Amino acid sequence: MKYTKKQNPLQSMVKTPKRLETRLIIWVTGLCVLQAILFGGLVYQITAQSLHNHIGDKALAVATSIASSKDVALALQESSNLVAINQKIENLRQLTDADFIVIGDKNAHRIAHPDRNKLGQPMVGGDSQAALRGERYISLAQGSLGESIRGKVPVYDEQQNIIGLVSVGFLVQSVEPLIQARIVEIVAWGLLLVVLSILAAVFIGQRVRNAIFGLQPDEIARLFSEQDAILNTMRSGVIALDPDGRVRKLTQRACEILDKPTAYTEQDLLLSDLLPEHADFLLRNQRRKMVGFELFAADKRLVLSRFSLQVQGQNNGILLTLRPADELEYMSQQLTKVQAFAELLRVQTHDYSNKLNLIGALIQMGETDKAIELIGQESQGSQAQIHHLLERIQDPVLAGLLVGKYHKARELNVILELNPDSLLSEITHKDMIERVVSILGNLIDNAIDAAIRAAELRKPHVRVTVDETSKTLLFDVEDSGMGLGSDHEVIFTPQYSSKSGAEHGVGLYLVKTNLDSCGGSLEIGESDLKGARLSVYIPK
Repeated sequence: MKYTKKQNPLQSMVKTPKRLETRLIIWVTGLCVLQAILFGGLVYQITAQSLHNHIGDKALAVATSIASSKDVALALQESSNLVAINQKIENLRQLTDADFIVIGDKNAHRIAHPDRNKLGQPMVGGDSQAALRGERYISLAQGSLGESIRGKVPVYDEQQNIIGLVSVGFLVQSVEPLIQARIVEIVAWGLLLVVLSILAAVFIGQRVRNAIFGLQPDEIARLFSEQDAILNTMRSGVIALDPDGRVRKLTQRACEILDKPTAYTEQDLLLSDLLPEHADFLLRNQRRKMVGFELFAADKRLVLSRFSLQVQGQNNGILLTLRPADELEYMSQQLTKVQAFAELLRVQTHDYSNKLNLIGALIQMGETDKAIELIGQESQGSQAQIHHLLERIQDPVLAGLLVGKYHKARELNVILELNPDSLLSEITHKDMIERVVSILGNLIDNAIDAAIRAAELRKPHVRVTVDETSKTLLFDVEDSGMGLGSDHEVIFTPQYSSKSGAEHGVGLYLVKTNLDSCGGSLEIGESDLKGARLSVYIPK
């Protein structure tokens, strides 16, 4: 038996709109209609109250004027000539547009009234006694002519004794047409407000739709959920930052890598809260891209990349990705080794190609003895260099590094000399050898570049010394460059470089980072090669 859910008839008739702009138009219009109704009701109340107060003040002013008349006081005292006083009061009533003017004696009996048949009868409404006690006031009461707004004032004789009162009234029903006229004006303005609100809602809806690229709320929610899921399943940690360093997005993986609680993903943080040692330089020169940048943080070596977030040509923040160095894929490591080996082969191939061309030319010229001599010299030089390295440097990784740097220097016409006193046993600790390779490799590369920049003054020359004690590894790298100047702090920042290009300016910072991670130290001095000498001390 198939079950079908019973649908509410009202729900089938009224469907919730899905488009955001339609919702905005309905919401804004509904809000403006509600505001127009509330505002119209408030204006109506204020207008009605204002008209009542105005009519009351007018009635009180007319009553005060009549009460001060000597003819009224005389009529109350002598009770004579009432016809004349009634005629006079009627004329005043017509001039002031009052609905009635009544004069009563000290017993509140009428001596003047628009209806002659009611003369001599008690005044109706129950609001006359206060006036006979000397008060002047405005009241709203039900009289013989209907509900009215009244102004009541006592009448005094020459001795200031109360001898009667004057009551001037305007019927409420005569005030209503004035209020109704104002209501028409209020409704007209209210309708205009509603029309303007609809136009504003349409405009706002279009602007909002354009701002969110035409996406609807459910699509935005789905994209947000997908983005969050994708970011949290990546093996790399992701940190999105505002230009001032405020964290905009922090993934759970980034918290794991930095040894921070996952609750950080919901908190308002700064980059200095996550990477206090490196926050300063990561926020500098934000347009510059960094890829595969190695640093030491959270007691581990991390590989970090930095990208600038550009929105309409403006810098809108920074995106950082980070991953532990020891979690890099094996294939990536192998590829790096293959690339290094290929570079070494390229250098050697280029060098030996020149030598073979020279040997071929000597043979063609019949100078076979010289060709044989050149072959012997070349073989002896390379074999001697390799033999010396293997004899003095027992660690194959460092020996391979120095051989590669030797051939690179030869291609650049730089003399790379290994100090004959160098001696180093094999390094067994895996993390240590990786850090030593990074430190020594960057120092030699910087020394070669420095020597080349001073080539116009002296022949480019680099000297490397490798040594050890029972507790310490010692490395000396000297060059024939121009030196490092007096400000030694700035050279260890990532942005410092005398060369152009995004790949420069991080070598010495990597040296400092790796030294910090293994508790090493570095000294800077002058070399007898006329350049700089950098001495590194690393505890075993």
